[in-house]
Amino acid sequence: MDTQGVRRPEARVDLALPGGNGSLGNYWGTMPELGLQKAVARGAAKGTSLPFILVMPVLNPDNRFYYDGSDIPGRPKMGTWLSQDVPDLARANFHTFKSREGWAFMGNSSGAFVGLKQVMEHPDRFRIANGGETAPDSPLWKDYPAEMARNDPGKLARELIKTNGPEVYINFQYGTKESAGALLEKFRRGHGRGPIKIDTWEIKGGDHNGRHYVRGLEEQGLAALSEVMKGPVPNGR
Repeated sequence: MDTQGVRRPEARVDLALPGGNGSLGNYWGTMPELGLQKAVARGAAKGTSLPFILVMPVLNPDNRFYYDGSDIPGRPKMGTWLSQDVPDLARANFHTFKSREGWAFMGNSSGAFVGLKQVMEHPDRFRIANGGETAPDSPLWKDYPAEMARNDPGKLARELIKTNGPEVYINFQYGTKESAGALLEKFRRGHGRGPIKIDTWEIKGGDHNGRHYVRGLEEQGLAALSEVMKGPVPNGR
């Protein structure tokens, strides 16, 4: 409540993850010319998508490696950072949803993989992911094949289906100039059942870059996520 006793609406949160190492910052924040913030603002203003807080964490702790958004043995715990520390920081500073209904991931390239993995690994914390990567590929897994397998979204998806876990929604998008389309469709056919809801969007003329990813969000992604994300309601209801 505010100082006058009025209940404030809880805010939805979207964790926007960059591709590549992302260690010097998150390019969704450091490169506003990519247009993510403007796309979100336009969608909210037109009523085609819901407003939400964009949280833009770093994805890796150094310039050398990509950490797959995971707790790789002997390395900084980037999985814990993204699944616990960053959400805790957001909750401490903003009046956010306490439940998973108001939490989502979006990202392109390696950031897309991390979002998918986090939702499959923690369906009790997050419900939605948008992007277009499905397999772990950090070189830091070299000596830890079993741990790598446990962080594979496909394996996590099979476990979620087997246990009929909480329902999750995955919104894949890819450009026609990319090679990812067949792999994403294979993942959808293999795992898009039971509690896992998957749809795909093809970006005509789209390539593997941030600007085309944002175009896909404006064409379909933001509206699709908004259909699933819980609307703002007074805290406690």
